[in-house]
Amino acid sequence: MLMEVISIVLGGFLLVAWDYGGGGLELGRLFFLLDPPSLVIVLLFAVPVLLKGGVWKDFVRAWRLLKKEYTCHLSDLRRTLDVVEMMQKQVLYGGVVCVLMTLITILANLSDPASLGPNLAVAILSMLYALLIEMLLLPLQLEVKRRIIDYMDVDIEAEDEKISIEEGKI
Repeated sequence: MLMEVISIVLGGFLLVAWDYGGGGLELGRLFFLLDPPSLVIVLLFAVPVLLKGGVWKDFVRAWRLLKKEYTCHLSDLRRTLDVVEMMQKQVLYGGVVCVLMTLITILANLSDPASLGPNLAVAILSMLYALLIEMLLLPLQLEVKRRIIDYMDVDIEAEDEKISIEEGKI
């Protein structure tokens, strides 16, 4: 799972840095994709919910689950799954709200055509950031679900073994 997260980050980096016309790598193109205020606004819709709800621990646990040796109880896994799914929704909704706020600003200033391009870029970057964060959260969700299934399989195997022992005594 850790490799999936790394591949998403590296793949995104190479995709935006690649010069489609000349086929060369241009790192200067990355500066067009940097808009820290948009990223901060998207994160402001998600991170305070983690801190206020007291579920920061569960979110950190999701990242720890990417290590194979890390283990925890089924109840912790279920809480972690709920938190990751909540974060996915919060980030996407935050991205949509940012886009809508920017579109409202664009519509309010239609008399200035020179600001149309930069404002549209901000709107698109906000949604891009939300989608990239969502892409990072998807492997976390998959890993937590896989751990829950593995945990339940171990319980079923233990229960089957217990039943076979009891049947052997009778």
